[in-house]
Amino acid sequence: MATDVDVQYFSHLNGLTLGNNWGDLIRLLDKALVTGLDFTQITAASIDEQGDVHITLYAAHNAMLFQVVELSGFTPASLNQKYRIKGVPNTTQLILKPALDIAERSITAIGTGKLASLGYDIIFRDTNDVKRVYRAKNPTMQHPFIRVDESLTSPDGVTGIYDSSYAKYAMVGLLERMDHIDDYENPDVLQLPFDPANPSKNWKITGTGTGAVRGWSRWYWAMSGLLVNNPRDMNSPATGNRSFTLSGSKDSFYLLNSVDNNLQFKDLKGCGLYHSSMDTSVIPNWFLMSVLVESDASSTARGSETGSPFGLGETRSRFIAPNYLPNIRLSNSVLATPVVPDFESGGNNKTLFTASNVPALEIPFYDTNRFLRGTLPVVCYAGKKASSNTFTTPILADASMYLWESVTSNYDGGIYFYLGELE
Repeated sequence: MATDVDVQYFSHLNGLTLGNNWGDLIRLLDKALVTGLDFTQITAASIDEQGDVHITLYAAHNAMLFQVVELSGFTPASLNQKYRIKGVPNTTQLILKPALDIAERSITAIGTGKLASLGYDIIFRDTNDVKRVYRAKNPTMQHPFIRVDESLTSPDGVTGIYDSSYAKYAMVGLLERMDHIDDYENPDVLQLPFDPANPSKNWKITGTGTGAVRGWSRWYWAMSGLLVNNPRDMNSPATGNRSFTLSGSKDSFYLLNSVDNNLQFKDLKGCGLYHSSMDTSVIPNWFLMSVLVESDASSTARGSETGSPFGLGETRSRFIAPNYLPNIRLSNSVLATPVVPDFESGGNNKTLFTASNVPALEIPFYDTNRFLRGTLPVVCYAGKKASSNTFTTPILADASMYLWESVTSNYDGGIYFYLGELE
């Protein structure tokens, strides 16, 4: 059985930054989703008896256990593939487990390497470089167009102006088709979130000053306080970089990040395809985790019923999905609720499944209409606290690869990301 290389992750520990600057989120997504992160020059490479590849780099790699590496430009050509990082002997050396077995045992030409991207393309970008539309490479019909918008003004630059010193967040949504970067007003195109009476609702900026209302579905990355404490957007975020982990595949991904200097408190957001238990030929199997609220800059996100899976109670642990009404497919989005033992994933006082080394539970969910929709990929409920580390912790359970990560919680909780099997 081949080693899994479909699910990748990135972290601030790789030297990437997510700070208090406009553009930081899009730059991070460009690197993680599309381009990957280049290594410095590979100065030496060899293949051991097991077929693992050992590389030495000119400078520190900042790479972590179980991340996916992509090599290219090597001879023999069988080395030009993806690998799991199996060992990290020191800051300039890595041991790589290939996805496909390598028959050769000598290297005649050394190429280049990088931490592989999750496997997306930039479909559209604007001239001001504040908007993106991403989509999976070689997509199926179900794969959405993922629009991320950091615009601060309405198109006319007058009727809506959001102060650049306020909280940093992107307006985010999924669309089934697009012809250009601002193609979101067609009432015949399904979106998430979606209000059929107002297709552009998710992308509007109205009002000025503290009365500015910017978007509907929001991915916050810099605020003046913890999201759960409902800080006002008008309060300027603290300077400095935020801790984060971004994990997923070409089908879906999650961004877990702090929004202020409390680095151990990270809010979960994400989007993509879930594993559906229903027919997806008419209603796509999309999910979107975001703060869903239409509040002005002087208000708080307290009215949101989404935004903090899976450690702060049922209400804030919800996310959204398209309404499963095949006869009325262009209908309002619905709330989705995870089915979990409790909403204290990985908490300090967790006593569930203590005999298991890594009690990672797949997460099913149901919607407002009580339809059991399917399960979330990659992210797992933690049946016990796996580590006191507040940052990304790789864990191997038999042949299964996981990441432990802290999440915003009243119980100092955390979650697992399932990365696949290391064979």
